[in-house]
Amino acid sequence: MEMSVKDFPRRNDLVIGLVKRIEDHGVIIELLEYDNLEAYIPRGHVASGRIKDIRDYVREGDTVVGRVIRSIKKKGQVDVSLRYVTEEQKRRKLEEWKERVRVLSLLRVAAQRAGYENPEIKAKEAWYKLTAYYKNPMDVLEDVLHEGPEILTAAGIEDRYAKYIADVVKTQLKTPIYVKNIVLRVVSLEPNGVEIIRDALISGKNAFKSDKVEIDIYTAGAPRYVVSVKSKDPRLIKRAATSILKSISRKLEHKGYIEVLEEREHRKRLQ
Repeated sequence: MEMSVKDFPRRNDLVIGLVKRIEDHGVIIELLEYDNLEAYIPRGHVASGRIKDIRDYVREGDTVVGRVIRSIKKKGQVDVSLRYVTEEQKRRKLEEWKERVRVLSLLRVAAQRAGYENPEIKAKEAWYKLTAYYKNPMDVLEDVLHEGPEILTAAGIEDRYAKYIADVVKTQLKTPIYVKNIVLRVVSLEPNGVEIIRDALISGKNAFKSDKVEIDIYTAGAPRYVVSVKSKDPRLIKRAATSILKSISRKLEHKGYIEVLEEREHRKRLQ
């Protein structure tokens, strides 16, 4: 029996569905994140307003994003609405789904090369372990490029399979650009405080020299400033950020102070 990544959809969950049948009263879809589970879209929830022909909005074979409006696990019944999903929510959910398909494909290829009897099941088992241990499996596979297969074994994937996954990742994935944004409050009460802050920020920008790191410092409305550090090497991000903050603090000395208000990290994936 194949392992589902998710157990059963809950009310208000966003789900991905493949349109299987269109009937007069509604639409039957297969929920792609839940093995062999079908859901129903009532006619009035296919679109807003009066619907003359459902096929004006969806057709068999379409992939749709819906919101669960009824979920009865004991009966295996799920009702979904397409009306209660914004375009932004739809875009994000589809991106999430494409990413999941991509990760499962990489895990399946690795399982095939490793010679496992059923690569599909092995890939789903690995996916389940990664999602239970990490927030985003794709992030983990990208981090393997820098940290090696050890981060996979930490999630419970056996050494042999982890090494095959690492080999596949090295040939199939591009290193993303890691981004760290630090929001600072920089204050100086000196008469020439503007110049003091400017010099301190310039000092911070010049504190870490590397052609593998891009540093930018800009105002978010004084006294708030943003330090943005970008690199394909996440280890350099941490080192650069530490050097920048130390340099700004030293330059201010007793003429002012800095306070870290917020730190945000994300990555830009390269196609």
